[in-house]
This record gives sequence, structure tokens and C-alpha cells, in this order.
Amino acid sequence: MTILFPLPQDALKDPVKWNAAWEFFINRDFAQPDGPALCFNGVLKSDLRNSQDSFKDYQPLVRSTCTIQHNLTCEALNYFANDNFENRWVLAGPDERGKHILGAMATVCSKARHIHNARAYCPELRLMPLSHDREAFLSLLKGVMLEDASFIPSEPKSTPNAAWDAFAGMQRLSSQTDEEKIVLATILVVRTNLISSIVLLTMRSFFGNKAPSLTIERVDQKPQRARPRAELIEVVGYKAANARMKDEKSGAMDMYRQQLDICSYEGCANTASKPSVRFSRCARCAKIERSVLYCSRECQRADWNGSHKAICGRALDFDTVSKAVKHPTQGPSSRPHIGLPVNGFKRSIPLVRQVTQLNLNPSVDYYLWNADNEQITFEFGPNTYPRFKFRELRERAMTTGDFIQVGVIAHSLCIIFSSDRTQNKQGLTPEMIVAQMAREYEVEPGILKTRVLELQTVQDHDSLHRPPLFWGAPLRVWENDNRVWNLSETRISFNSP
Repeated sequence: MTILFPLPQDALKDPVKWNAAWEFFINRDFAQPDGPALCFNGVLKSDLRNSQDSFKDYQPLVRSTCTIQHNLTCEALNYFANDNFENRWVLAGPDERGKHILGAMATVCSKARHIHNARAYCPELRLMPLSHDREAFLSLLKGVMLEDASFIPSEPKSTPNAAWDAFAGMQRLSSQTDEEKIVLATILVVRTNLISSIVLLTMRSFFGNKAPSLTIERVDQKPQRARPRAELIEVVGYKAANARMKDEKSGAMDMYRQQLDICSYEGCANTASKPSVRFSRCARCAKIERSVLYCSRECQRADWNGSHKAICGRALDFDTVSKAVKHPTQGPSSRPHIGLPVNGFKRSIPLVRQVTQLNLNPSVDYYLWNADNEQITFEFGPNTYPRFKFRELRERAMTTGDFIQVGVIAHSLCIIFSSDRTQNKQGLTPEMIVAQMAREYEVEPGILKTRVLELQTVQDHDSLHRPPLFWGAPLRVWENDNRVWNLSETRISFNSP
């Protein structure tokens, strides 16, 4: 079946009409239960099949998507924490929300045909539900945010969708050729790439910020050829087919001119837009009609020592290109100190913010905020028992959401900031600590407060009046720390009932 998508160049010319045409196709075909199979078979029949370009372009697509999600998460954390984004989005009217979403969709989809046509893979990108349902866009945003923005990951966080997830699961169980594997993998990544890009631009537009520059890599050495004329004539007739071919060719040329040659070494940001940059081609790869470009000998050497040596001049297969490759900016020093969630635990946005800041600043034990939203850094001090124990509990709490560990952490912070020996309290109270941690772990503040008071009662009945954090500490360690903090004489109390 041949389907004529709206043209990418129409996205900016008439976004409303362009979107209406897309919504027609999505609602009629791609949002149906067999939509994923329709998309998959359509791409499999296209020029991706048996093409080395589809393998060559996969890892750059993965890396690009990881970078977009990292940037998206960093900006979202700032918008949520400092600009009250969630409440402002909910309070905005459907027309206001829709204006920003449509503008973002049109901007992203106008850049390249493969990005534009990827909207067929994304039934989530329908303007009416996203603009009228106050929570729909927020759910989409939270679905593509990373669990830790302190580093750029090796693989993107996939965008969940029941129909695509079910289709992908069944497809992986069947016998697949390398071409089928790369088509499915590319579709799943480009889905996430497109949705993440649109979410990022929507947030920026909502706050009146300029859209980030979208650099689209030139994947072909000449513009993508229009579809066969006979195919168009069969669908729209002779006269309309000629007009369509003219429009497709014109649009392809315009987008080709906007796309840039990019250095193949992922650690380099040089593009052909810089007059001083002259690209050279890997000769061995050129012999098999694969374009691998470098802006300098230094980048070529760095890429050779990194990943290119294994594939230079050789035909690619799915196993080779699907191996996770670390982003060049993710060196050993950027390895997370607090791990990623396990066992299905999902971090809230406030907890992602906390984890990200802690991993970026490993000397800090916890970040707290007072009533004036002033940030307070708390540190036990290096090589101390309470730091070792606190971080052990913190790791379990932040990777599993275990409420028992959350309670001990909350009690520990509350009693330390209740002590008369604690300096620089900056107006921080137990109520504020509990309220913050309740938001981070998405529990009722009253429930967490009750748990803190229960642990205070347990401390009161301990023969040495030790907080739970110190129960495993050697006696001399407890005595020394107690002289510093005076915790045995400190009691946690809440002003509110």
C-alpha cells in the first residue's frame, strides 16, 4: 500500500493544514492495532533495505538521541524546580498549549524527510489530546526524561507505547534478518528522538526561549530521489503525480542544502558550516560506498582508536552497530556514584534532580532547600562512619524507593538539623525536610512524618540514645560523633500537628 505523507516543507508554510493532514493518516492507519506492522513493512520496503547506510547511521542516531534526552532532562529539571513548569502548564489553556506543541512539531519535522516521516511511528503526537488533556504532555515529557542527568548515557531511554512494545516483542521472537533487525531498531530510536526533540522545543517555546539549533547530518551525498513516478500515478493520477514529484524534488533539494557534513568522530562538534573546516574521507570506507568524514587527522586517529578500526572498510551487520558505545564525554570520572533505578522503580522529577546534583558533586551527602528555596548542602565529612552508612542507605533508597531506608535518611537529617550544634541551618526545619523528601519519593508527608517520629521513639528507648543511623557504629565512633553533634540529647519535634 502506498501512502502519501504530507510534505516536510509544508510544516512551516501552513502548520495547521500540515498537521491536519498528518492527524488524518495517524487516526486512519497508524494509531490502529496494526499500525506498527504497517510502519515496519513500509520502511522495510524502502531504500533502507540492504543498504549499508542504514547500519552506518544507526550509532550516530543513538548518540544523538542520548544527547537530546540529556539536554531535555537538564532543562526540564530547571523548569520544574525554578519556573513552576508543571503548574503553569496545567493552568494554561488548550489553545496556549497547542500553539507551542504545534510550533515545535513543525520546526522539528521540517528539517529532514526521515525525521518528518517518523511521525508515522508516533501516534502519541496528536495535537488535540496533547493540548486539551492537561496531563498528556507532562506524561510524555516524564516518559523521555532520564533517571540521572549527570552524564550522557550510552543508550536512550525508550519511549513507552503499548502497541509498539508488543509488536517489538513479537518481532524479536521471530527469525529476523539483519535488515529487519536494523529497521526495527531504527524505528524505535527515531521515535524517541522525534518525541524528545518536540518535547524539548515545546518547553523552550512555552518560556519564550529560542529553539536550540538542530543540526541535521547529511546522510546521503546527493538528495534523496523522489519515489517512482508510476507509483504516484497509481495513487493520485497522472496530473497530480507530476505536481507531487516536482514538490518532493524541490523540498528534498531545500532540506539537502540545510543538512551538513559532520565529522564522524563523535567527540568532535565540527560541521561543514564552519568555513575553516575541510573534510577528508576515509578511503577504505569509500570503496564500499560508505561515507565516513573527518575534519582533521587528529579526529581520524581518535576515532580509529575508539571504534572505527573494527569496522573500517568492512560491511556492517546488526550485531556490530547495536553494541552500546559510550559517549566520548562519559569518561570514568562521570560514572554515576548513585546507580540507576532497579526493579521497576521510577524516580520522581525532584528525585532525579537530587540524584543528578549528588552525582555531579560527590562530596555532598544531600541537598536541601529551605522556605526561601535557598539550596543548603549537607556533608558529614570525609572518611566518617555516618557518611559511609548514610550513603549506603541513600543508595538503596534512590535505586529502589525502599521506604524503610527513606525513613532512616529523613530521621537522620531531621535530628542533625534539630541539634543545637548544627551550624548554618539557614532556617531549615524538620517540617521542610520531610516535605521535600515526601515530594522526592512521592509519599504523603504525614506518612513520612509518622515514620520519623516512630524512629525517634526507637531512639529514645535505645540504651545509648543513638539514632538508627549509628546503631552499627563502634562505641568509640558513636561517642566521638555524639560529642560533635550532641544527638543523644536532641529530640525531633514538628510544629504542625
